Amino acid sequence: MKKILLILFLFLAGCGTKKDTEISSNSSNIISPEQGLYSVVIDETELLWIGKELSTKIHTGTLNLSNGLIQVDNDKTITGNVTINMSTINVTDLQGRAKEMLEGHLRSADFFEVENFPEATLSFKSKSFNKLKNQINFEGELIIKDISNPIIFNATLLESSPYLKAKAILSFDRSKYDVRFRSGSFFENLGDKLILDDIDVNITLVTKKQ
Repeated sequence: MKKILLILFLFLAGCGTKKDTEISSNSSNIISPEQGLYSVVIDETELLWIGKELSTKIHTGTLNLSNGLIQVDNDKTITGNVTINMSTINVTDLQGRAKEMLEGHLRSADFFEVENFPEATLSFKSKSFNKLKNQINFEGELIIKDISNPIIFNATLLESSPYLKAKAILSFDRSKYDVRFRSGSFFENLGDKLILDDIDVNITLVTKKQ
């Protein structure tokens, strides 16, 4: 009889645990940013770029922002503008002389011509908001080397207090900004020397309400 009661107790306890787990997994933490003006926290914000060659060789690095502002309206529309300091191009997958050479090359006229175009800017405005997933669809404009092109990206809100924090992945075609070096859009027969035009930038944006 004791064995039967013990088995019954364990069975009921197991059912209760499963139910609690299911409720927990189905609950969502909806993040709703407060209306107001937010300034970017430069030291906490991260921009991680990824460039790829046809040979599957990958280079990675970072960039820093110079400044940025985010406006949240009463209707939860979000607009923003950030300035990227192109002189902070940093390579993270190489060390020593190889790292210095690639950083210098990326800053040269073959790529982003940083001496003449020290800043890039990204402006954006929210178009739709999936509250259950805390995901926002943005449309905007990316300016590199004084060349402007439209850009679309999604961002996920991570928290709203004490900082408004979000993550996003931006992809842009460097050939549209006259970045020609080993680009298939400008040169033929590059073979495995081809560098893909698409560059991905993983952004963790941290802002503080003014």
